[in-house]
Amino acid sequence: MSGAEYTINPVLMGGLVKETDGDMVKVHLHGRLGVITVPKSCVLKGKADAPGMEEPSVGTEMQFYFSYLQINETPYDYDVSAVKNGNFEPCFIGAVITEVNDTAVKAEIMDGLGTVAVPRRWVFTDVELKEGQNAEFYFSPMKICGKRDIPVESI
Repeated sequence: MSGAEYTINPVLMGGLVKETDGDMVKVHLHGRLGVITVPKSCVLKGKADAPGMEEPSVGTEMQFYFSYLQINETPYDYDVSAVKNGNFEPCFIGAVITEVNDTAVKAEIMDGLGTVAVPRRWVFTDVELKEGQNAEFYFSPMKICGKRDIPVESI
């Protein structure tokens, strides 16, 4: 698949917090579509749709904008300020592929915004996937939208 033949677009996604570790939050995407780990500073505090939920914890339901990853041999000058400014809007950002295996790809998001691990089918490219490649995708801050009372093993 050639990245030039496809347009990646952000879509509203959901996931559950599997764990928190210090300043980091690990979110498992619904439908076993991957795992995203971000700093708590990328999580919007609870508002009218989740009153009283100021901090993510195990079982917290999250919403955010996300897209497929696309390999880009010539990265742009990305701006992550939209992810950090507290607006629930998608931002076009970069990452570097750090792991590739038979089924999945993991990338380190720019500016220390965490990691994203997705199935290989979520990566548009016309070259063989390998560590060190530049990737780009849409991402937004995460919004707390509720809490599920389920065991962590079920997430």
